Amino acid sequence: MKLTDEMKDTLSIIGGGGSVVHLTTCNADGKCNTVAERFIGVFKEEYIVIADMFAQKTRVNIFENPISVITIAHPVKGRTWAFRGPTTILQEGLPPDYEFQGARAEEVLEEWGNWAEKEPPSEVPPDIKPPRLVQRGVIIMKVDECYSFNPDEAGKKVL
Repeated sequence: MKLTDEMKDTLSIIGGGGSVVHLTTCNADGKCNTVAERFIGVFKEEYIVIADMFAQKTRVNIFENPISVITIAHPVKGRTWAFRGPTTILQEGLPPDYEFQGARAEEVLEEWGNWAEKEPPSEVPPDIKPPRLVQRGVIIMKVDECYSFNPDEAGKKVL
C-alpha cells in the first residue's frame, strides 16, 4: 500500500526535532510494548523504516508476532495516523538476496543502515539524545493498512 505524499513528508522530517512515532508490538501472549522512535523514514513509498538501537522488547515481540502498529500525531496539522502491517528487523549478515515483503535487505541496509549519515547526532534534541548512538539494524514495516485518529474521522481507514 503506497503512502500518500503528506504521510511520507510527515514521516521524513529531519532536523529541528523531527518527527517522533510510537511503535507498538505484542508478544505471542498479547502483552504489548510501545516505544517512542525518533530515527524514522520511508523506503520505496510503502515501507516505514526505523533505526534499531535499543529495541530489546520490540525485537522479541516482532519475532513472536510480526504485526505491529506505528502511530504519528501532529494534531494541529491534522496529521494523525496509525499504520499497521508486518514488521521485521533487517541487519548486516543477511544473505544479499534476502527479502521481506518485497523489500531486499541489501537495498534497505544500503540506504538506511547508517542513520548517523542521514541524521547526524547533532540533529537529535539533547533531551532524547542517547550518550552513544549504536545502530544494530533497521526495523521495517510493510504498510498494509492506515487509519486516521483525527477527532472528526477517528478509526476511518484511509489506506
